[in-house]
Amino acid sequence: MKRKIMEQTCFCIIIALALFISVNSGTPVLEKGAQTVLNYMHTSYTLEDVKEAAHIGAVFASALPGKVSGAIAVMTGKMTLGDPIDEDYENGRAAVYAAAGGEVTSAGENEEIGKYIRITHGSMGESLYGNLESVYVKVPERVRKGQVIGMYEKKEDKDFYFSFKEYD
Repeated sequence: MKRKIMEQTCFCIIIALALFISVNSGTPVLEKGAQTVLNYMHTSYTLEDVKEAAHIGAVFASALPGKVSGAIAVMTGKMTLGDPIDEDYENGRAAVYAAAGGEVTSAGENEEIGKYIRITHGSMGESLYGNLESVYVKVPERVRKGQVIGMYEKKEDKDFYFSFKEYD
């Protein structure tokens, strides 16, 4: 599947480059042919078609980092974790990210760590994020590494809470 998408993407880039070169070539036959192709594309494809294709490409590209780290984990036997929170706070608030892909197994609130999210990462372990201002995920949602799962608001009496427990 990935190979087919990459081949199609390369093919589209080559076509776009060939059209650009043809339109600006100064050769009447190439210019006329390129203009005919562009006119056909203009009447056959809408802006919505292009937007949908771009969205599908963006979704595919956003999944690649998680797939690469998953492959590294399989090859090395060790999972690499992402940063769970932005270090730069904007107006005292920071986005909270899933440190690794997995499934939300609980989300709620308790006295010790306030609003929290617990994510199980298969047989590798589980992560816990606490003292959150808001929670954007719910049980049993699947999350990707780096996905925004909540927000933390910096307060003097509440530090951001994060833990990762590795399974044996």
